Amino acid sequence: MKKRIQTDNAPAPTGPYSQAILEGGFVFISGQDGIHPNGESAGETIALQTEAALRNIESILKEAGGSLENLVFVTCHLDDLTEEKANEFNQAYRKYFNQVEKKPARITVGSQLLDGKVEITAIASIDR
Repeated sequence: MKKRIQTDNAPAPTGPYSQAILEGGFVFISGQDGIHPNGESAGETIALQTEAALRNIESILKEAGGSLENLVFVTCHLDDLTEEKANEFNQAYRKYFNQVEKKPARITVGSQLLDGKVEITAIASIDR
C-alpha cells in the first residue's frame, strides 16, 4: 500500500508532489535541490548544493526508516557537466558515500534546472 513520506527536516514540496513515496519496500524520493529545509539556498557552489541535497535525502530516508545504506539508485542532475564541475560534485558526493559499503548505482546527467546547480532523485529499498 502506497505511503507518503514527509519530514520537516527536508524542504517541503513546491508543487503537486510528495517528498517521497514508500511502496512495495521501495522509497522513491523526489528531486532534492541544493536548498535547506527552510527553503534557503545552501550556497552558490555545486559542492554546497550537493551536500544540502544529500542531507535532505538522508533526512527523508530516516523518516522512512532507512539510511543512505538503503539507496539502490541515484539520478544526479547537474547544470554544468564540465570536468571541473563534475569533480567538485564527486568530491561532495563522496563525503556522503565513503562509509556506505554497497554504494548505489548512479547516473549523472546534464540538465537545464529551474533553480540551482544540482538536483538529486533516489530510490531506496527498505525492508519492512
